[in-house]
Amino acid sequence: MSEIVQDIDRPDVGGVAAKMEEIAEKARQLLSAAFLVIKATDNLGSSVHIRGAFNAKDKWSHGIFQNGLYFQIFIWPMKGKRYYSPDDPKVTVELSNCSHELKNPKFRKYTGPIDKVLAKIKEWMEGNEVEE
Repeated sequence: MSEIVQDIDRPDVGGVAAKMEEIAEKARQLLSAAFLVIKATDNLGSSVHIRGAFNAKDKWSHGIFQNGLYFQIFIWPMKGKRYYSPDDPKVTVELSNCSHELKNPKFRKYTGPIDKVLAKIKEWMEGNEVEE
């Protein structure tokens, strides 16, 4: 079954990198956790999806991600824009969901400059790290 392409200028069509790939790469360099996957996409709109856990995969009950000390964070263009432009001065970040067993599970939705958004994510992650 083939995908129906609604917008031929969509950047993920034809092997072109997602518009937020540069932000995802900055996040990969700055953030660390026992398990961490960072992906940029432009499928329905531009976003960076940060999916991680503070404990190693072998510590998750039955090997299920949600049974670990997990979190999912999304970064997307400010003010509800569908696609990101490098000219945009700000992005929005939100903690989508996380384990109820984290030390500090609260993370306020924030819109600001990319570097400040990544710094807030890093600070939140450092406050939830676990000693294994």
